Amino acid sequence: MIHNVIVPGIGGSEATHWQSWLQQQLMSCSRVEQQNWQQPVLQKWITEFVHGVAPIEGELQIIAHSFGCLTTVAALMQYPQLNQKVKNLILVAPANPIRFSQNDFSQPGQLNLDAYFQQITLTVPTTLLMSENDPWLNYQDGKRLAHAWQLEPVNLGQVGHINTASGFGPFPEIFPYLIS
Repeated sequence: MIHNVIVPGIGGSEATHWQSWLQQQLMSCSRVEQQNWQQPVLQKWITEFVHGVAPIEGELQIIAHSFGCLTTVAALMQYPQLNQKVKNLILVAPANPIRFSQNDFSQPGQLNLDAYFQQITLTVPTTLLMSENDPWLNYQDGKRLAHAWQLEPVNLGQVGHINTASGFGPFPEIFPYLIS
């Protein structure tokens, strides 16, 4: 049986968020936790991701949102042994790496998160779901990320950041992208 892993972004996906709803819908599911949900320092979040994912036995399906997408992608690059376990990766409304470079949420010596994410190659089956009017990642920057990661993004239209603020609690539209 595949184990599902929810990887939230800033704030941790509150109880009314679609990730919390999805976690209740899935049989075998856990969530990556962070020490500080309000301070997304990439390397610290990667460390917590690895602590949450590495001990899980068997195949994984990872469902990430916002900064959780950036965390997941970077962790899979930095810890390539994890790629063997990942059978499906769903990236929903990634955050724009440029925003975090400018706000000093990157580690010293890694101030250009945009360049960092542009050079990553994904080696696991991945679906990227994005919006045309996401305030956290404009559509052109999203297409640039998708191109860098060699993905054909799924455009969900003008649906905002695909979070509670943009009207998403239940998100049954994700089911076709999940494997069981």
